[in-house]
Amino acid sequence: MKKLGILFLITTILASCGGGETEGNLQTMIAKRDSLKTSYKEIGTQISELENQIARSDSNYSNRFATVTTTSIMPQKFEHYFESHGTVKADKNITIYPEVPGTIISVVAKEGKSVKRGEKLVILDTDVLQKQIEQTNTGYQLSKTVFERQSKLWDQKIGSEMQYLEAKANKESMEKSLEALRAQLSMAVVTAPFDGIVDEVFLNKGELANPAMPLLRLVNLSEVYIKSDVSENYIGKVKAGDFVEVSLPSLGMKVPTTVNRTGNFINPNNRTFTVRVDLENNEDLLKPNLLAVLAIRDFEQDSTVVIPSSLIQQDADGKDFVFKLVKGAESDMVEKVLLERGLSYKGTTHILSGLEGNEELIVKGARSVKDGDPVTVTTGS
Repeated sequence: MKKLGILFLITTILASCGGGETEGNLQTMIAKRDSLKTSYKEIGTQISELENQIARSDSNYSNRFATVTTTSIMPQKFEHYFESHGTVKADKNITIYPEVPGTIISVVAKEGKSVKRGEKLVILDTDVLQKQIEQTNTGYQLSKTVFERQSKLWDQKIGSEMQYLEAKANKESMEKSLEALRAQLSMAVVTAPFDGIVDEVFLNKGELANPAMPLLRLVNLSEVYIKSDVSENYIGKVKAGDFVEVSLPSLGMKVPTTVNRTGNFINPNNRTFTVRVDLENNEDLLKPNLLAVLAIRDFEQDSTVVIPSSLIQQDADGKDFVFKLVKGAESDMVEKVLLERGLSYKGTTHILSGLEGNEELIVKGARSVKDGDPVTVTTGS
């Protein structure tokens, strides 16, 4: 009988609106619409009450409730990372060239051999330089003698000032020429500029070396770094000291470290800036140009709401929501909760608003229920 009364009420309201819309004014139609909305809400409440009464009276009715599973959420730490590719570099990774031309008479360095700073690596033939030094030294000694005699005569006011100045200029010129030749002589012995390992020798004994041809490559891999080009979208989000997890796929290694520094220049060709990450290389496993993947942390927050991304749905208006479980005395039901989502990472999403972190969310069955539906909660996946 109660249902018949409700249906009669709806019919009466609809009938009252039928002819009045064409005859009444706008205010009348608005009033009738509001009346219908109020009646609709009251009818919905009555239907819910009837559903509960039926559930109490009919033991088989609860079997028609949607079956769902739930998961409990609680505040936890959320971290977000982005990936960038880079390569291993070494500041002490150089190719050594001779500073003067000459025939190689000895290659002291051996590939794979460790050398100390200042140790001899390659020795060039110096016969021509030695002869030039001897010849220049002879001229220097003569110019020195002439200058000393002219200086004594000048002190005695004998001779002209011009003779004295010419002798002095000639002596100083020969002196500088001799110094230059001796400096070139020292360049004929190529030494190590730092401690390292001879990686490769390019020329052999008897070959002619010149400043345009490399002699050898010297590396020191005790300290290496990774250089990565990062999109300008992350400028301001990445700074020195940020945590980084470095993955080296070729070695199957993951190394935790931090950003050493960030570049101050945007490359106009690819719209990136550089990030440098220093690494220790105690076992010399890291080699220059080895590929690396950087997972750089650009956001973290402690004790915040984090939920599985798969639980988030969108309604017809494009708004994000989830269903949470509401415990009831007679039956449990689902409630639609609108969300404001933040960043997502590895299947989880940071929730900015909408949840407090103590809710029980619908997992299985969330796609087949609607707001206010009574449900039966089961365990398992």
